[in-house]
Amino acid sequence: MDQPNLLLILADQHRWDLVGWEANGVTLTPHLDALAARGTRCRSTYCTAPLCSPSRAALASGRYGANTGCFTNLHDLPAHTPTFINQLRTAGYQTACVGKTHLAIHAYDADYTSPDHRAYLRTLGWDETCEVAGNGLLKTGLRCEYSQFLRDRGRFADVLEFYRQWHYFMEPGRRGDPDFTCHAWPFEEELHETAFIGQRAGDWLAGRDRQRPFLLHVGFTAPHSPVEPLPRWLDRYASLAEPPPWGDPQPPESRLSARRGYRALISEIDETVGMLVDQLATAGDLANTVIVYTADHGEMAGDHGRCGKTCFFEGSVRVPLVVAGPGVKHQESAALVELLDLGSTLCDLAGVPAHDLDQGRSLRPLLAGETASHRATVYAEMGCDRMLCDGQTKLMWGDPALDQRRLGRLHLDKPVTIPASPGRLYDLVADPHETRNLLDEPAAAGLAAEWQQRLLARFNENTQPRPSRSRGAYRPITAA
Repeated sequence: MDQPNLLLILADQHRWDLVGWEANGVTLTPHLDALAARGTRCRSTYCTAPLCSPSRAALASGRYGANTGCFTNLHDLPAHTPTFINQLRTAGYQTACVGKTHLAIHAYDADYTSPDHRAYLRTLGWDETCEVAGNGLLKTGLRCEYSQFLRDRGRFADVLEFYRQWHYFMEPGRRGDPDFTCHAWPFEEELHETAFIGQRAGDWLAGRDRQRPFLLHVGFTAPHSPVEPLPRWLDRYASLAEPPPWGDPQPPESRLSARRGYRALISEIDETVGMLVDQLATAGDLANTVIVYTADHGEMAGDHGRCGKTCFFEGSVRVPLVVAGPGVKHQESAALVELLDLGSTLCDLAGVPAHDLDQGRSLRPLLAGETASHRATVYAEMGCDRMLCDGQTKLMWGDPALDQRRLGRLHLDKPVTIPASPGRLYDLVADPHETRNLLDEPAAAGLAAEWQQRLLARFNENTQPRPSRSRGAYRPITAA
């Protein structure tokens, strides 16, 4: 068999349980369901960091933030960092990314259409790029392919004004709606960012070099807030009962409306995924293409009274993962998976070695049905805070969102050089909604001490020293 094509689809802020095969209300994802029906669903997949840049940096590099230096959205992945993308390109793959990568920080004077930005992404392995910022950031002055598309269409000012109705934390003097508030998209569908990304990805597939295998990364910016779904998808959810968030049995209608809008954004992504799969099938490429669908992190969507991410509750840190294609068995797996495992997995499926510093573990044996287990624990981090989970017990050593110390502009700026904030310990089997903190109970003191030691051991295991450099051959000088 020829080397498989690789299609990596990464949604932004898509929580694990809002897909068609999970029991959290009705989420209309027929195309993702169809992928799952011929591939593997990994139902216990956790992001390496519950925030965009550090999660994406870990996925691209296969390394934890302690080793890349990327802990928050204020750290970019250094140019020339070893990545699975570079490994595949070196092996002959044509590499392209369309949509959001967020490997460079979202500086508000940045230009993602510039030669400098393209050159930066080339050092990480991407031959061709069409980068977007996403999530209404065009109102900050950040330029990207999507904002340029709107300018070319003469619609930038209209879309800018639409996004200004949501509050933005960098403008404290101007108030607007919270990000997790639903406002239906009022413009033509082809102007929506998800549609733009899907169209550009389809264009790339149509024009690719058919003499080479490809790696195409499609980075959707949805369902990340602000919540701005297409009206026709929002209408599909209007008559469907929306369950309340965990821990909030009587939420306001605005919260339920936002949850419906969030599902509608997922359904638009699903529809676009279906279009890309159909395009592969029409071109005769589907049988030899590995398709991966996942997300960089989740969304609380009202659970525990929270929206957004940057915490270690399941809604924030757990993500969907579906893999379909050659060498992948149809199955549902409860094996523990970390998102940074994907790079080494794609390399393995392509018959290409992972780079020497990659800390991921290939999922190929699991996907092939050769084993039912993968990791004993999954680990995540956010600044100085850490999480360790074995599927039953979860230790959150710190909670960034609840840390009241004056540490910076936002909790996501939290430095790594200070003690963690108070921890939490949960039994996910007896308490799947994480409502009973066992650290508050004297009877659990032994369990808490054991898990703190396990977390420390895992952190030490993760820490990767700087690679050694040769001093050359030893050639002593002898007397003349």
